Amino acid sequence: MNRQQIIKAVAKKTGISRKDTAKVFSSILETILESLEKEEAVRLMNFGSFTTKTYKPRKGYNPSSKIVVQLPERKAIRFKLAKCAALKSLNNN
Repeated sequence: MNRQQIIKAVAKKTGISRKDTAKVFSSILETILESLEKEEAVRLMNFGSFTTKTYKPRKGYNPSSKIVVQLPERKAIRFKLAKCAALKSLNNN
């Protein structure tokens, strides 16, 4: 399911216009990303949690040129599905 399909489904379920639903959806995603940029965890009850993880600098190896390179520190977004959400989806199948 892509962004437009989610907006269409939510608009249909709530009776709100697609335009207004798209604004709300975009605002929710922006707020989540702003929190993650500040390295704050985002927890959505019965759905899951978003966190950031910082990976330390490390050495990498390029197999084609056989050169060892230094990879810089990087950050990644991690998502963990809530246990109750996982159980619901498994029990419904």
